[in-house]
Amino acid sequence: MIELIAALFLLFFVLWFLLTQPVWTSGEQAETPEVSTETLRNDVVALSETLPARFGNEKSLEPTVLWIEKKLQQYGTPYRQTYQVDNELFHNIILSFGPDTNEVVVVGAHYDTDHGLPGADDNASGVAGLLELARLLSNIKLTSRVELVAYTLEEQPFYNSTNMGSYIHAKSMKDAGKQVTLMMSLEMIGYFSDKAGSQQYPVPLLDKIYPDTGNFIGVVANMSNMMTARKVKKSFRNSTRLPVYSINAPTIIPGIDFSDHRNYWLMDYPAVMITDTAFARNMAYHTVNDTADRLDYEKMAQVVQAVYFTVLEQIKE
Repeated sequence: MIELIAALFLLFFVLWFLLTQPVWTSGEQAETPEVSTETLRNDVVALSETLPARFGNEKSLEPTVLWIEKKLQQYGTPYRQTYQVDNELFHNIILSFGPDTNEVVVVGAHYDTDHGLPGADDNASGVAGLLELARLLSNIKLTSRVELVAYTLEEQPFYNSTNMGSYIHAKSMKDAGKQVTLMMSLEMIGYFSDKAGSQQYPVPLLDKIYPDTGNFIGVVANMSNMMTARKVKKSFRNSTRLPVYSINAPTIIPGIDFSDHRNYWLMDYPAVMITDTAFARNMAYHTVNDTADRLDYEKMAQVVQAVYFTVLEQIKE
C-alpha cells in the first residue's frame, strides 16, 4: 500500500510539473520602461467604439487597417502583407525592428472581431498592447530582428484554416528560411478580477492546481513547447508584479490552440499565447458586453512591460 501511494504521488508530481512548469526566481523585479495606461485605454476605445465593426470582410476591415498603419508610422515604416480570399484582399500589418537577421522574434495580435462585436478584450487589448510595444522598441537599438504583426482573419469562419493571417505570416517565415526563435500571441490581455471564483477552467481538476481568482496572466503552450513556456514564464515573473501562471497541455483541451500561435506550431516554431484566459474568465467573451470600460489598464500595462522584457531577454540569448 505504501508503494502504491508513493507511486501515485510521484505520478501526480510529474503531471503537475509537466503541466505547470514551475520556475523559481530571485524575487527582484527587473526595471522596465513605463507603459501608458491612458494610451492603452484610448486605443482600445478607438478600436472597439470609434472605428467600424472589425468583421472579416475587406470593406469592414479597411478603416482599422488604415488606423493601425497610422499608429505604427510613429515608430517606423509598417507594410502590408496582402493576400486574397474569395476575391477580397486582406492584410497583415507588419513593423520590423533591428537588422535583417535570420533569427526573428515575432509578437502578434489579431485585429478582427467575431461577428462585428465590440471586441474590447478580444482583441483590441492585444492590438493596443502591440502598439505600445512598438513604441518601446522604437527607443532602443536591437541586435537582431523583431517583427510585430497585426493579424487579420483570426476569427470564424477563417479560424483553423490556411486563410488566417497568422498562417500566411508563419508560412512566409518558413518559406524564407527564417528561424523564428520565439512567437508570442497577445490574445485578450485586459480583463482581470480579484473576486474569488472569477476564474473558471475548461476541464475538471485544473481548478485544484490553479487559482480560482482571475487576477493573473497566463502563458499557454502545447506539450512540445514546455521549455518555451518555461522560459517566457520566468521572464514574466522577473519583470512584473502580476501573478503569472503557465500551462502546457494537449490541444484537445479547449483553449490551448485558440489563437494565432497555433499556426507557428504548424511550422515547428516555438510559440506561446499570452492571455487573460478569455472565456474561462471574461464572461463577456464574444458578446456585445465586451467593452472598453471593463478592462484593467494598469494590469494590462504590466503585461506589455513583461512582453517587452521577454523580447529583450530572447535577443540576448
